[in-house]
Amino acid sequence: MSEYLSKEEVKQWRSSLEKITLEEYAARLGKKIEQIKPTKDIVDIVLQGNPVSPDRVQLHTERLDTIADRAMSREKEISSASFNKSANLPKTEKAKVKAENLREEVRIAFKKALTEREQRVFDHLLQNNGKIVYAKDLAALLDLPRDYIYKYIKNLRTKIEGDNLKNADKSGFVLTVS
Repeated sequence: MSEYLSKEEVKQWRSSLEKITLEEYAARLGKKIEQIKPTKDIVDIVLQGNPVSPDRVQLHTERLDTIADRAMSREKEISSASFNKSANLPKTEKAKVKAENLREEVRIAFKKALTEREQRVFDHLLQNNGKIVYAKDLAALLDLPRDYIYKYIKNLRTKIEGDNLKNADKSGFVLTVS
């Protein structure tokens, strides 16, 4: 028998018609009321009982803004640096940068950033601009089952501005970029 009131005993106290406090009810049963319970509420854990002040929210918002600004400037540095490096690279590395330069020349607008695999699919489609590319070829490129490729094609269609990625007449996909 535990020394604290159980849930069932608290329910009995609530449903009883007697007008006594929970402490008196626990004393009758020879038990105690458990005073402190560890909280599992994430808000209480994070705030530790302190009220949320607008200053604290403002501070976090400002920090997030500065982090986002630094990330954007760093991304611009990286992207401009990678394009500038292509002139100093040996021939084997120039081929890798050629695809990035082609993307820069083509100027396709994306609604959202591409994932690494979506980028690889897009680069393959771009290299075969105007030609039919089959799902089995893309599956071999990503080393995935063919069924997974359709997910990446669907995501590319939603992320590419305009109607540049179409189904071919006899199956496969065609990316048309002018």
